[in-house]
Amino acid sequence: MRSIKQLLIVCLISACFFSCKTDPSLETSEVKNSTYKQFVNAMKLEGIATGNILVYEDGEVIFKSSNGLRSMNPIDSLDLDSQFRLASVSKQFTGMAIMKLKEAGKLDYDQKVNTILTDFPYDSITVRQLLHHTSGLTDYERLIYENFEKADSTKQYILGNDEILEVFYRVDPELDFQPGEKWEYSNTGYLVLASIVEKVSGQHFRTFLKEQITDPIGMNNTSLYNYQIDPDPNMPNRVFGYRLALNQKETLPNDYNIVNDVRGDGGIYSTLDDLYKWNMALANHTIIAKDFLDEAWVSGQTNDGEYTGYGFGWFLEYNPGEPIVIEHSGGWVGFATFLRNEIDAKSGFVILTNNSAEHFGSIYSNIEAISAGEAYQIPKKNLYKAMAKIIYERNVKDALSFYQDVKTDTINYRVNENDINQLGYLLINEGKLDDATQIFKLNIKEHPKSANVYDSYGDALLMQGDSIKALENFKKCYAMDESLDYAKDKAEALEKALSN
Repeated sequence: MRSIKQLLIVCLISACFFSCKTDPSLETSEVKNSTYKQFVNAMKLEGIATGNILVYEDGEVIFKSSNGLRSMNPIDSLDLDSQFRLASVSKQFTGMAIMKLKEAGKLDYDQKVNTILTDFPYDSITVRQLLHHTSGLTDYERLIYENFEKADSTKQYILGNDEILEVFYRVDPELDFQPGEKWEYSNTGYLVLASIVEKVSGQHFRTFLKEQITDPIGMNNTSLYNYQIDPDPNMPNRVFGYRLALNQKETLPNDYNIVNDVRGDGGIYSTLDDLYKWNMALANHTIIAKDFLDEAWVSGQTNDGEYTGYGFGWFLEYNPGEPIVIEHSGGWVGFATFLRNEIDAKSGFVILTNNSAEHFGSIYSNIEAISAGEAYQIPKKNLYKAMAKIIYERNVKDALSFYQDVKTDTINYRVNENDINQLGYLLINEGKLDDATQIFKLNIKEHPKSANVYDSYGDALLMQGDSIKALENFKKCYAMDESLDYAKDKAEALEKALSN
């Protein structure tokens, strides 16, 4: 028989065992947290900025990191409170604004747009079609590029919805397709939605978002920014977009665009923590009734009944009966962003970057992989960038020699036709026409069965004044692939010019 002392020891050991035993879910979160850290640090060692990242599971944040530059003038680093331009991730907030008006009984999704915006020149487009990207509206960026007249050629204009719609109404462009005929991603549609919100509510879109959406759920560092080019003392944590120069040394600004004040399709700035609050407010149905969200997360359809996989500002990743996953990416000037929200699991992640999508695809795929319990992979070196660096530091001959030395090293380098082609055009943009011509010739040697390489070489030859050889290459391109109409058009235009 055991003594009382022995029994007490057994009980104490048993109690300690059960009370100290680790929750398996916590163990998994800790492992993932460590893996995320390892990934970010490994990317740092490769000189790759991963921007700001947040991952959450079961409603709890398990990882946050900040790695990169917030601004270039002055040089300043990102931190966890940095406010990034969301680009098209903003569209879900526009969708919510429309839902709020529907909730208040102030509009219907199937209402015709021109019953709200009386100058809108199309009779058959509905609010729902704008939300679902099935309206057929043409791209406003192209329209502005072709039709906006600068009164002062020295001024950097910053256009918003009113200026763009003024041009739109004046030009009255034809629809790209009849409403509902097909799905085509439309920034113009979401610009119009923001203007609808302003007309119906009587408030600026910025004010409506603040009062109806961001303030109620405590998104205190989120706003539709009234864009200005220079640093703004009223927004000290604002992030600026930038890009790495072709010489692989300088960082150059990539933040300004003439349509930077457009609202509805983009323009919102936010932080990791605020976007986590947003995702949780959606998952918990605290921002609007569940019935409205259920409708927002049903796929749109074209007139022939085909599902589009897009709701009211979200891409949808689910099948009927399966857990709902909503997500959206964004890309504008130097910013590349992504927001994933697994509604039923209350899990997801946020990725915010500002270095012109440099390695964004790798960052996204690795966060997704680690989230699924898989190993991460450091991206391969980009061969064309290594070649560009050599061209600037030495010459194109050495860059071509370097290519031959490492082109078979596909373990460490990414080697493909498109990258080399891109290098050629980037060199043209930098005024290095002779070097670009050598790069295009290399691509022909490496990919003689590709039609496009001859078109690119033809472009360089034409710029050098060798019209005859340029014409030969345009014709060869089209003969190899008759779907490449751009080569045919160039050949015909050049033949006409030569015959005059």
